[in-house]
Amino acid sequence: MFMTDRRTFIKRMAFGTAAASGLGTFPGLVFSQEAAGPEPLKKPRIGLVFFAARWFEEVVLGNDRTASEFEKFMNEDTGTITSRLARDYDLVASPVVTSMEKARATAQTLMAGDVDAVIYCFIVWSEDEYLLPFRDLMEIRPAVVWIYTPYERPPDKSDVMTLFRNSGIVGTFEGFGVLKKMGAHVLYVSGSSTSEETYLAIGKIVRAARVRRQLKTVRLGILPYRNNQMIVTYVDEFRLYSQIGPVVEYISVRELKLVADSIPDSAVHEYVKTIKSLFRIDRRITDDNLLRSARASLGMEKLIFDRELDALALSDLNEELLEVMGLRPVLYPERLAWSNKFVGIEGDLGCTTAMVILGRLTGSPVMFTEVFNVDPVANTIVAGHAGPCNYFLADPGTGVTITPDYELMDSTSGISGVWMELAGKPGRMTILNNLCTNDNFQFTIVGGNSLGGPLRLEGYPHCTIEIDADMLDFLNSNAGHGTSHHWAAVHGDVTDELVYLADMMGIEWVVM
Repeated sequence: MFMTDRRTFIKRMAFGTAAASGLGTFPGLVFSQEAAGPEPLKKPRIGLVFFAARWFEEVVLGNDRTASEFEKFMNEDTGTITSRLARDYDLVASPVVTSMEKARATAQTLMAGDVDAVIYCFIVWSEDEYLLPFRDLMEIRPAVVWIYTPYERPPDKSDVMTLFRNSGIVGTFEGFGVLKKMGAHVLYVSGSSTSEETYLAIGKIVRAARVRRQLKTVRLGILPYRNNQMIVTYVDEFRLYSQIGPVVEYISVRELKLVADSIPDSAVHEYVKTIKSLFRIDRRITDDNLLRSARASLGMEKLIFDRELDALALSDLNEELLEVMGLRPVLYPERLAWSNKFVGIEGDLGCTTAMVILGRLTGSPVMFTEVFNVDPVANTIVAGHAGPCNYFLADPGTGVTITPDYELMDSTSGISGVWMELAGKPGRMTILNNLCTNDNFQFTIVGGNSLGGPLRLEGYPHCTIEIDADMLDFLNSNAGHGTSHHWAAVHGDVTDELVYLADMMGIEWVVM
């Protein structure tokens, strides 16, 4: 695994509020991050397992004098944790495990339950063998071991009952070795029952765990085929399916053409009317050009929903696509913009998968980009790409302009179309590169701040991002470990969640 200093990124802000809310510069269009997100999900469902030694039941609780005090702090500590977690999650809690019989029963209950992750906590000292029945569960659901102590700082001197109350750390150290011998892949958090930092870390892990499950049912379309001009984007589809989850469906240009032709003329004209009411229209755009672009884009949208795709990797410069459609579908219809579905470019399944991941983690629209220029003095990159782009990403101050397809407008073939020119809104951002290597996938994760407008590129959707990493380190690191040229970019800081997700799926990662 490639690793940078974990302390560096753990200290970063857990959440970036990137949305610029309020009305944009065009009537009827609201540029807000929240508006473009999917419907709120149900609370994640997690399991919670406390461990305590049988000895406490047999000896400590057998003494009337000590039983009351011991039960009081046990109920207090487990109750604090349980009630706090129940605020954020659908919690599947079980009686404290004090025997192998209880351990096996709890493991079976959680195995049958539809949980996203399981938290294991030695609330006091416990026999370490109680971990063994959870081996199979740890294989299929992320395991979070809480390195727990009941205090922010221990007392200077402990009486016996205080020592008992703080004894979970002993069982945890025993568990380290047992988990190693079991070959279990475990994520760790640490802190007391009142530490909000601990609950924040748990939240990041659980969000990553939920996305991991969601990826197992993701359907990606590729239309019509990968881009032979850039072999770095080639993906081992079996590895994508077996390791990350998405299944790939190939879609012909003919199917897109048939679907686009099936769109009623009235719907196309209504969409064009909407476009004209929401966006500036470049004077070089003709009505015919806009109508044909609208029909092709509505066809792409309908195809995505009809096939129940989560994302489409559009090979937008494919010769057959341009010959049959006469242009590339680049407009982003409203139903698509408001959905949690995504459109990647140049047939890049790796980056399109990265878009799905970022979208699921944040509930926000995602931009498909490549780095067009770097500024070592300002430590900024300008990242963008031709092709479909969700207009909710736009800075309200600069808005959206419909321009000609600058890459094809002077083509002798007569191929033409339209683009959506926009600068991304300001705010915290995370950008992700997902490379299929010889034997794995590799996440390269970069944080930064989008500066918003003004426009830095004519015609292209793009963001100007002041990155966290020093520019020279950024360039040298990418050269050293290798990346593709495509990056998915989203508003918000989900660096930690991406690292947790990569660890859950056995994916190599680099954080800059």
